[in-house]
Amino acid sequence: MILFALSFLLILVFMFYQRYFIFALMLFFALFDMFDGFYKDEKVFAAIRYAVPLSLTVVYIFRYNVLRSRDQLLLLLFVYLLILLIYTPGDLVLSAKITTSIILTLLMIPIGRQLGAEIDFAKAFERFNRFLLIAIPVYVISANVFHFGESYSDDFSTGFLITSRMYLAPIVIFLAVHYVITNKENSLLLKLVDMAFILINICLIIIVTRRTSMGMLAVSLAVYTLFNRQLFFRMALMLVILGAALVFSYPLYEQRLNAQLEQRERIQNIDTYEEEGRYLETLFLMDFLENRARTTQVLFGDRPFDTLRFGNWYFGYDRAIHSDINMILYSTGVVGLLLFAAVFFRYFVAGIGGIPPEDKKLYYPLLLMFLIVLLPGRFIGTLTFAPLLMLLLSSAKYHTAEEELPEPEPEPTPSNEQAYYNSYLPKRTTI
Repeated sequence: MILFALSFLLILVFMFYQRYFIFALMLFFALFDMFDGFYKDEKVFAAIRYAVPLSLTVVYIFRYNVLRSRDQLLLLLFVYLLILLIYTPGDLVLSAKITTSIILTLLMIPIGRQLGAEIDFAKAFERFNRFLLIAIPVYVISANVFHFGESYSDDFSTGFLITSRMYLAPIVIFLAVHYVITNKENSLLLKLVDMAFILINICLIIIVTRRTSMGMLAVSLAVYTLFNRQLFFRMALMLVILGAALVFSYPLYEQRLNAQLEQRERIQNIDTYEEEGRYLETLFLMDFLENRARTTQVLFGDRPFDTLRFGNWYFGYDRAIHSDINMILYSTGVVGLLLFAAVFFRYFVAGIGGIPPEDKKLYYPLLLMFLIVLLPGRFIGTLTFAPLLMLLLSSAKYHTAEEELPEPEPEPTPSNEQAYYNSYLPKRTTI
C-alpha cells in the first residue's frame, strides 16, 4: 500500500540519510494526505500518520540535542495538553490525533531554530519545494481525470487535498517565487519551468475558490515585494508576466471556475458574511463561556479539540469549530489560550527586531501567512502544511544564531563526518 511505502521510505531516510530526515518528513506529510482518502481511517493508518513521525522526530531531537532551557515554556504547553487529554472526557481518539499533530507541528520550532543556525534552510529546501510545486498540479489533474477525492462541484476536484490541506499550495508558490527572483545559479530554462508551474498552481487556487489560500498568497507576495525593493523590478516583471498568463489562459479554466462559484455563491455576496459559520461560532462561543460553561471549563476547556458537541449545541449537527483561536479557547480554556499566546510571543515576536534584513524578507510574509490561517482556522490538526510553515518561520528567525547552539554529536559512522550537513549546502559555519 502507498501509505505503508511512504512510512517505510521515511524510516529508511531516518536510518541511513538522517541529514535529509526533516526534509523528507515535510514531503511525507504532504504525500500522505494526498493518498489517505483511498483507505479507511483505521487504527493502523492513524499509527502511521501520527505515531511513526512523532517517534522518529523525538529520537531526532534527543540525538541532536535540539531542545534548550529556553524551550521550557513549549514543554509546559505539551504537558498541559497531555494532562487535558488524560483527565478531560471526550472522544479520546479524536483528541489524541489532534493533540499529537499539534505537538508534531510545534516541535518544528526548535528543530527549525537549529537548522536555521547551521544552514540556509530556505535555500536547502528549494529542490523539495520544486517537487511539491510539480506534484500538486499533477495530483489535482489526476484527481479530475480519474475522478477521486472531494469537491464543491462535479466539474473540479482537488482529490484528497481538501479544505485546509490546500493551504500548502500558497506556501509552495510563495517559496517558488522567492527562488525564481533570488537564485542566480538556476538556468533560464529551470526558471521558466518554475514559472510555468507557479502559474498552474495559481490557477488551481483560483478555481478552488478558497479565500484563505488566495489571501495567504496575495498578502505574502505584497509584503515580500515591500521588503525586496532592490528586486522590485524583477518582482513586478514576474507578476506582470504571471498576470498576463492568467488572463490569456482564462478560457482554459473558466468553466470549472464558474461551476465552483455556483456552488459557493455565498462567498460572492458580502451581505451573507453575518451568516458565515466562523463568525457565528465566535458569537456562540461567547454565549457558551458566559451562560453555559462551568468555571473549570472556562479555565481549562471542554473536551480537548473534540468540538463536535459544541456544533450539535449551536448548529444542530456535528460541526467542528473552525477558527483556531476559538478552538484553542474552547478546548483548552483561558489557561491554554494564554500558554499558546506565550509560546507564539516567545518564538515569533520576542527578538524580532534582531532578524537580519535578508531573513526578514522571508520571515514577515511567512508570519502573515500564519496569522491569516489562524483566523479562519484549520492550522490545528492539519499536518499537510502546518509543520512546514513552523519550520520555515523558525529557521528564518534564527538563521544567524550560531552561537546559541552547541556542537552536535558526530554521526556514528567510520568516517565521523565533520559537519551535520556537510556535502549538502554551503554552510554559514563549520562545526
